Amino acid sequence: MVGYLREQGLNVWMDETDIHGATMWTEEIVEAIHGCPLFILAISRHSTGSKNVVKELALASEREKKILPLYLEESQIPKNMEYQLAGIQNIALYTLDKTKAYEFVHQTIRRLGVGQAEEQSQALGQVTPTPSPGHGTGISHGHMAPPKAKGGAGKWIAIAAAVAALGVTGFFLNQGGSETPSPAAPNRTTTLAAPIAATGATRIALLPIEVNAPTEDEKWVGGGMGTQLRAAINKLDSVTVISGVSVNAFRGTNRDINKIRENLNVNYILDCEMAVAGNIATTIVQFINATSSESVWSETYEDSVETIFNIKASVATKIADSIGIDVASATASAINASPTANAEAFKLYSQGRTLWITRSQAGMKQSIKLYEQAIALDENFALAYTGIADAYSMLSEYGYLSYGEGFPKARQYVLEAITRNPELAEAYISLGWIQFAYEWKIKASEQSYRKAINLNPKITQAYQWLGINLTAQQKYDEAYDTLKLGLNLDPRHPVLLMNFAGTLVELNKYDEALEAVDQAFSINPNFQSLWNIRYKVHIMKKSSDSEMGELIKNIEDLTITNEVLFSPLTHYYQTRDDAKFSSYLAKWKEHSQAKKNDRFPKYRLYDLGIDEYIKLADETYTNGDHLHFNFIHEMLLVDHRDNPNYQKIVEKITKGK
Repeated sequence: MVGYLREQGLNVWMDETDIHGATMWTEEIVEAIHGCPLFILAISRHSTGSKNVVKELALASEREKKILPLYLEESQIPKNMEYQLAGIQNIALYTLDKTKAYEFVHQTIRRLGVGQAEEQSQALGQVTPTPSPGHGTGISHGHMAPPKAKGGAGKWIAIAAAVAALGVTGFFLNQGGSETPSPAAPNRTTTLAAPIAATGATRIALLPIEVNAPTEDEKWVGGGMGTQLRAAINKLDSVTVISGVSVNAFRGTNRDINKIRENLNVNYILDCEMAVAGNIATTIVQFINATSSESVWSETYEDSVETIFNIKASVATKIADSIGIDVASATASAINASPTANAEAFKLYSQGRTLWITRSQAGMKQSIKLYEQAIALDENFALAYTGIADAYSMLSEYGYLSYGEGFPKARQYVLEAITRNPELAEAYISLGWIQFAYEWKIKASEQSYRKAINLNPKITQAYQWLGINLTAQQKYDEAYDTLKLGLNLDPRHPVLLMNFAGTLVELNKYDEALEAVDQAFSINPNFQSLWNIRYKVHIMKKSSDSEMGELIKNIEDLTITNEVLFSPLTHYYQTRDDAKFSSYLAKWKEHSQAKKNDRFPKYRLYDLGIDEYIKLADETYTNGDHLHFNFIHEMLLVDHRDNPNYQKIVEKITKGK
């Protein structure tokens, strides 16, 4: 890296002398730190305990030098370095491809205001090194003569090559994505392999975008860039972008090309990293052939945070050229489209979506505030209205708001979105969920999802929710095909896999259902709702007592945070252990009553018996109260599917309202 920086015209001094803890600092090291405008701290586990490195960092901090930590490997931050490094921009060098890492460091140094050596400065990198053992690294280095604090000494960079090991806590490159208009010319392009013509459909994995920024608040650009790149590239004919949940497993050091190709079935990989310093954003984009693992091309873009998102057009066009696609004028126009011209509004929207995805009460409520701020900046920003609608829908669905409080607000905002943009696919997906989960307008909901797919056939959520809708209508074969299309877009989405397993159960494809559940568990071992569907599969499959007992034992070993687990526990012990049955039923009621969810409670089956329970459910549905859309497929009703009253309500509610 030092050699590369010197090739770019930077004067670098490197501390490679062997200084023992008992000795005093040499005058040369102190002078070097005093004279440099930038102090680079190379970090590895080897020198976590180096007193010399601690002193060098402290001196650089006291002299108010710009400090750039470079993590050479994952490490822990010593407490005696935490203060000096708190809030400082850093680069997790070990997560970057070597061909891009040095340029990334160079661009960061430039953004920090260092990069042009004065003519009178001596290029100390040219001094012939004298071999000397490096301290804290176990590697021999050359000792470079330090500059004197006069002449042009203020324009070189001091690197603490003692390689201190500072650690990981909050200092890794982060993910994200976003966009904005105005073309940005690449600073550097390297073609490493000849373009490969596309044969049929092309699948591209858009990896999580790592963002190196001084604060968490500035890392929103990653999410925004991902959103914009995905939307732009998906406009290309015969190209599908795999992103979202499926690629999250391949963050940072997990970016194994062979695993990505095998798990996601992709032809190419789009790997991006971003750095933000002040108002300047630098983005390195690499397009990789997943079969050969060779880079097809690499581009570096630098622009303001407000305009960096315009690179989506350049990236999409280069991808089209690389795989042999002609971009028609209409497609080019669609690629350049932006959801809002207001960069701050887009930032707020991107931050809101990140919070919404958490599905936590605090996160979703905070997302609404951010969407509202975005709308205040751009009242025609249709996506922001859709964001509010989705937040209110999920707050009700997860039991943080009553149905009567959340869903009517969701409908109000989604209609505001459609009024502003009648061609917005996301708005019809949101509307479809409200019609389905709250209003029981199943046919209207199906039409909304199909309209969304017609407007944009590359949105996973449309297929996922349409598949749930079709399952509720008992159109299982059609639901199967629809959910498969969703999995083609997002093959490692655990919730989608769970929905798919639920449909497979109804088709009596039990082994395939268990495979889907196992795959979802491999992606998210803490997804507790999967235990419910697994138990349902074994009930309908009529598994042995030993299999059922082992499954229940696994569930009991969990710390229950999701009340859906009380269904299998009470069902299993109802005829086996009265004490355990009563205990789990009491806990279930306690969990349910602690929430604001006014959904029809499943546990009332135990209190009322099947016939009274179905009668009450029918009254709830008829009166417009909140019977859950999955009612007829509830696990507790599996034993009662031959009941005439159950069959009547199934016939009634599958038609919808």
